[in-house]
Amino acid sequence: TRVRPVISFIPNWASILPGESVTLTCNLAPTLQGKQRFYWYRDSVILDGSQQNYTIPSAKWMDSGYYQCQINTSMKSDVAELKVSMNYAILQAPSSVYEGDVLAIRCHTWPGYYENPTVFYKDGNIVQTSDSDILHVGKANHNTSGFYKCTKKSLFFPPSEYQSVISVKVPHFPPFTELFTLPQIKINPDPVTLGDHITIACDTKPSPRGATTELQFGFYRNGINVQGFNSSNQYRVPSAQLEDSGNYTCEVQTVTGSVRKRSDVTRVQIQGECSLPLRGII
Repeated sequence: TRVRPVISFIPNWASILPGESVTLTCNLAPTLQGKQRFYWYRDSVILDGSQQNYTIPSAKWMDSGYYQCQINTSMKSDVAELKVSMNYAILQAPSSVYEGDVLAIRCHTWPGYYENPTVFYKDGNIVQTSDSDILHVGKANHNTSGFYKCTKKSLFFPPSEYQSVISVKVPHFPPFTELFTLPQIKINPDPVTLGDHITIACDTKPSPRGATTELQFGFYRNGINVQGFNSSNQYRVPSAQLEDSGNYTCEVQTVTGSVRKRSDVTRVQIQGECSLPLRGII
């Protein structure tokens, strides 16, 4: 089965201002990594770039678009939209938000043009007035979906107010229609010591409606993809090393990517001979 890479942004904002930099990474399963030629596309047009990372050092408006990546043996990734906005103020959110994600939204402006306070709205109602440009929404669920707005006042005379609006949609599948449950990470062995063979499983249960649905699983350590989406619900480390410690999450999706769910974060700490168990769920 040909796997589908996943594109991630660093920093993880789907909208940026001109002149700012962003790096797109084409995340693959470890078995596919090595000397691979990568292909990058914007709006289905191939770009100059053959590496795993595609960096835009100083973004221009024409860098906006729908990005995809692939290698010879993989399918094209799902599209990841990047917007380079010419507005004076922009509201930034991650390119995709899933149920269970810890979500933050930033009101971002040209340096030196605006003063606080920043006011955040959701569906027309004020949800935060303070000195912070960040709105900490918390763990996302279907109630998180909605239209968000931020406003800022300019420093120039006459004073004027600029605003930015985005729509955040968190996919929600009620119990009577959901295809599978929210995934959970299971570690074996637990705790983990240096040299152990680790199996990290992404555990989910299909509903009767989803019993015949084909699922794909992806794994992340510290937010970086370590195993791209494929049919295996296990990520294996043959001999645990200290660098394998980290915060692990997994995602489950349908083959088309129309339904996707992410697990909570699980901390895995590789123990030396004299270390105390430190693993815990954050």
